[in-house]
Amino acid sequence: MFGTKRIIGFSALALLALTAQTTPDPHRPAPTLDSTAPALPPLKRPAILIFSKTNSYRHDSIPAATAAIAKLVRARGWSVYTTENAAIFNPAQLARFDALIFASATGDLFTPDQRAAFQKYLAGGRGFVGLHAAGDGSHPAWYQELLGYGGYTGHPGGGDQFQQSQLILLDRSHPATRHLPPRWRWTEEYYAWQAPLRADAHILARLDETGMRLEPKHTMGEKHAMIWWRCEGKARIFYSALGHKPEAFADPAHLKMIDGAITWAARKSGKGCD
Repeated sequence: MFGTKRIIGFSALALLALTAQTTPDPHRPAPTLDSTAPALPPLKRPAILIFSKTNSYRHDSIPAATAAIAKLVRARGWSVYTTENAAIFNPAQLARFDALIFASATGDLFTPDQRAAFQKYLAGGRGFVGLHAAGDGSHPAWYQELLGYGGYTGHPGGGDQFQQSQLILLDRSHPATRHLPPRWRWTEEYYAWQAPLRADAHILARLDETGMRLEPKHTMGEKHAMIWWRCEGKARIFYSALGHKPEAFADPAHLKMIDGAITWAARKSGKGCD
């Protein structure tokens, strides 16, 4: 009897281990490349594309982010289309959009032709907004260079993953930040990079590291940028590292920042990249 119990117990443990190995992790989807583009509905201009494909870590905030952003766009009377199909990155379909938004899209997302279509789109003077994981270390080097960062070192972990600090606003004239106070208190999973941003990046807000619990690799002092913009030729490129948690996309000040970023990227407000 004792031996039978041991065999049953061992079998149950083995089954649990096998299940753990075969059950997909919703935060780590298997990377895919898309080949068949979606059929687009009628779109009136301005039109915004929200893209949230994840070939690396998938954030739980993506549904809240895409829904909130789409609501902002529709409130302006603009068209919006949301997809995770990277095959939409073709010249004919991208031409129908005034700006692209990466809502925590992660990983190496494109075939060579799709990457070329994306780069050609931007070269035509269009706009891009990247949010949170759209600026993590899973992206290829050419994309990191486009956004203006490189050498992502991660974020605090364990009990220190989410910390409240203050964002110091360095430029409150931009459409994305003109409504924010000089110091904006915010709780976030704060990203860090190995080096300061590209010299041509315009930092709108940086992290105040005072009193924070950060490992040395996550400290950047006064160069710890959180929100910035830059020009890639005539293209307007905007990035914000905020937005890990779903509740970030119910915060009025955060939503107003995103709304300002979208209008700037779509060339409906602000200056730069003429």
